Amino acid sequence: MKIGDLYKTIVLGLKKHEDKEGAAIAKSYHKYGGYESYGLTTPVVRMLLKQRKKDIQALNCKEALVLARKFFNSHIEEHALAGNYTLQLKTDCITPTQYDYLDRLLDHFRSWSAIDGFCVGGGKVLQPLLSKYPKETLALLRKWNKSKNMWKRRASVVAFTRKVGESGRFIKEALELCENLIWAKEDLVRKAVGWCLKDVMRGDKKRVLAYVKSLRQRGVPPVITSYAVRDLKKKNKKA
Repeated sequence: MKIGDLYKTIVLGLKKHEDKEGAAIAKSYHKYGGYESYGLTTPVVRMLLKQRKKDIQALNCKEALVLARKFFNSHIEEHALAGNYTLQLKTDCITPTQYDYLDRLLDHFRSWSAIDGFCVGGGKVLQPLLSKYPKETLALLRKWNKSKNMWKRRASVVAFTRKVGESGRFIKEALELCENLIWAKEDLVRKAVGWCLKDVMRGDKKRVLAYVKSLRQRGVPPVITSYAVRDLKKKNKKA
């Protein structure tokens, strides 16, 4: 199937299930400019995308990257999820030579859910790249960490959550990038820092807990430290 035809088929399939009431509810969880959605639930989106899994897998690398870009360029939530899904299926097509492509893609993200899915969710793309190309991916994350784009800064620390955080492999780098964002103005960036710290604490509790205590003493926004200590038992949390 040609790229244009596949794109139209997937978009029409998503739009066919549009739920305006669901879109209004989704908007209440994404209170910032530029967010648009059809109001589909995640299970419905996954079901519809899986119907085109073989078609996406049949694309060559160049075609897959073009298709993903078309999805992200539309600035609609379900399209972004389709873009994540496309990249997830074709992750082997992405090497550090495509990192400029990824950088441009993130200019079109409009939601924390799409960013988190890109990093660590069901459509995760970034964490496999971090494991496969650590040096180059860390360089990309450091670039995003200093970006004016809020979503890139969020991605720069969400990349270290869940299994990557638990592994203890990138504790130093995660703390470095979190440190750069502790005074971020955006709540979604602050929460991402707290989430990152919570998960990397599973990889090195002593070191990260000491850092979180220092943040509290320095008076950083409380949302950061409250997120960071969510896993702790009452006694340690109080301390």
